Amino acid sequence: MATGTTEAERRWRRIVEKWRRSGLPAREFAAQQGLSPYTIYWWSSRLGKQDAAQGTDSPAATIPKLLPVEIVDEAPLTSQPPPAALEVVLPHGEVIRVLLGADLTQLGRVVAALRGGAA
Repeated sequence: MATGTTEAERRWRRIVEKWRRSGLPAREFAAQQGLSPYTIYWWSSRLGKQDAAQGTDSPAATIPKLLPVEIVDEAPLTSQPPPAALEVVLPHGEVIRVLLGADLTQLGRVVAALRGGAA
């Protein structure tokens, strides 16, 4: 954390980290905490940009997350070839179609950009 940060920045860093650790959508977390989800998004973006500019990662960014997985097609297993692409749906509805053999480094950059962070 940078020196010279304000009390508000320290407070919101704790809140944003707690939100990220919770795994909840911002709206649900904000409702539980009596906060505005838009304010959480704003501070998350601001703090992420500060960390990126300083070349540091926030502690919450290094915590691995498990996201819920939903099986949308329960087709029986057959000898058919596997699909040519995998579809990833992010928590806010963004969809990424990943072709088999795709560059995973580039995929990481795309996901980071959608989350508002730096790759």
